[in-house]
Amino acid sequence: MDMNGISITSSGEIIRRDGSELAEPQTKREREDIISTFEFFRLISDEAAAIAFFENLFWGDAPICPRCDSENIHHTKSGKPMPYRCRDCRGYFNVKTNTVMSNSQIPLNKWLYAIYLLLTSRMGVSAKRLEKELGLTYKSAWFLAHRIREAMQYPGPMLAGEVEIDETFIGSKGRRKHFLKREEDREKREWGIPTHEMVLGMKERGGNVIAFPIGNRSTETLAQAISENVEADSTIYTDGHAAYRNVEGYEHEWVNHRMKEYVRGDVHTNSIESFWALVKRGYTGVYFYMSIRHLFRYMAEFSHRHNTGPGNGLDTIGKTCLGMRGKRLTYKELTFGYSVDELLDLMTPADDGELDEPPEPLFDEKMLKKLEADVTASASGSQSTPH
Repeated sequence: MDMNGISITSSGEIIRRDGSELAEPQTKREREDIISTFEFFRLISDEAAAIAFFENLFWGDAPICPRCDSENIHHTKSGKPMPYRCRDCRGYFNVKTNTVMSNSQIPLNKWLYAIYLLLTSRMGVSAKRLEKELGLTYKSAWFLAHRIREAMQYPGPMLAGEVEIDETFIGSKGRRKHFLKREEDREKREWGIPTHEMVLGMKERGGNVIAFPIGNRSTETLAQAISENVEADSTIYTDGHAAYRNVEGYEHEWVNHRMKEYVRGDVHTNSIESFWALVKRGYTGVYFYMSIRHLFRYMAEFSHRHNTGPGNGLDTIGKTCLGMRGKRLTYKELTFGYSVDELLDLMTPADDGELDEPPEPLFDEKMLKKLEADVTASASGSQSTPH
């Protein structure tokens, strides 16, 4: 993308086209990569500018096949069915191919503006607001937001040094619910269906944060989650939950919240709890509800915004877009929780075409009938399988 002689590299770095160095940022806004809405539309003025942005970000100076990484590319004159064709694998492609944007009919400048909005608001942006801002249907705006969250999944290194760890519950409080809804939640708990979801968060002091749902807070679950995300021999700070005390391989310090102890020198969990405060403000003030099925994506959004923020400029947007490559999320997978291939695996010959009841998520009778119809259609070849 050429914006007054400026381009963005595949690593998300903004440089000059002639190879000369950019002037050092002088103001706080420049250092933090913060731009206004007017500046965004000046830089991404139309669809052509958005396409150029993605092509320079993903490929650099010349297109590269997203399937076989070949540089032997032919540019189709008509641009149909797609603007590029690989001479090695003979497949057509564009900048959306093999990304979460695959087969999307939404213009790329709207994709970039949606990312800009999600990065700008510290507590997130609802699908209803995206519907109004982008001129889309609510369904398209909701699907768009979840595909962006899919690209925000944490790809960074393991946490190290001093790491604060804490868990919290995500869900609306019972006292704010209608009486009938509270009764419904009570019946769910009697059947073992959770009404709140536990989320574990890990915050490296001066660094990144990782947050994701966990099934329980037993020693085994916490030890596995910590070992997969925190380097050994790091110092971890937690509250007084007994399960943390049996986690091995780390220097462990903790504060006893039950005894009103919140800070003891450098020992505290204030940083991760500040992150939880932001998440819960987003829950109560923006989203109002987060489905348990999609909760890990919402946590990825809040974590990514913390890790890349407070910027919302092209440099920060580029880091978000780099997470789109090599991922795919279809509407069927998003709404049902299973692709058609996975649904076919749930069927057994003894069932005579009937679905086994999937363990998670729980489907109602109406949804199960629709799933059975989709699976039957796919098995008979009348419906294409999502890739």
